[in-house]
Amino acid sequence: MTENKQGKNNGRKREHVQRVLDCHNKKYGTHITIKGKTQDVHPDLKGKSDWDWVCHDTETSDEIAVEVKKITDEKLEVRYDTIWDILREIGGDLSNKLPGTFALQTNIPKNDYLSLRGQQKKQRFKDILCEAIFQTAQTLKLGDDRGLIPQISKRLPFALPDSFFCALQKVGDEGSMLQLGSTVGGFWSIELKEHELTKFEEMVSQANKQLKQASSANQTFLVIIEEGLRSTIPETVAMALEQINRNSYSHINHIYYVSGKKVVEIPLPIP
Repeated sequence: MTENKQGKNNGRKREHVQRVLDCHNKKYGTHITIKGKTQDVHPDLKGKSDWDWVCHDTETSDEIAVEVKKITDEKLEVRYDTIWDILREIGGDLSNKLPGTFALQTNIPKNDYLSLRGQQKKQRFKDILCEAIFQTAQTLKLGDDRGLIPQISKRLPFALPDSFFCALQKVGDEGSMLQLGSTVGGFWSIELKEHELTKFEEMVSQANKQLKQASSANQTFLVIIEEGLRSTIPETVAMALEQINRNSYSHINHIYYVSGKKVVEIPLPIP
């Protein structure tokens, strides 16, 4: 991961943690705030598998250790990142070359494989999609939209999944830019499947081991982020905690679930 991408990732995590602390403070009457990244606050831990954030209560001086994890579909995440890398390149290539402002919307299949392995296939897909966008943009009037699948599918050396969607809309006469948007198509089960439950237990167990090292902390928080690539709900996390080994979260005092603007505390199962 590049330094710039890592910095943005840490920035997002910090925002999530701050929102969790705001929620916790309001609920429990505490005054907890972020002190910093663990390795910055405790430089002696550099190079070790520590927890993410050191926080403290400004009224009591209690230290709180916070670890952030995310629920996602790793394979889908790779496909999503691949598509977005291509879309960002296209957006750059077409900058100042379009007759107005356009919005490109794609739907990334959850269950159907989009064959983009290998640099040659990625480049071919990018070139064909870029050309289709440029040509279609010349014909659209303000507010018009048009699907691009017919134009690109017949030129690709591989078949596109039926569930893949790609459309262009003209949203402004001024400027010359391409706005990017994408969604993940398909439906998720409310309950975690067996292999997902195993991954969930591994994730919680890893956080538990990291937070166990926070010997100076008075409390420990696990913040679980739903990134959108594996849509879920707080009840799903609560049900999953009921099903995994209690030793997996033995050193965790609070678990919070974050999805979009929603922050929910997940009650730990009662022994």
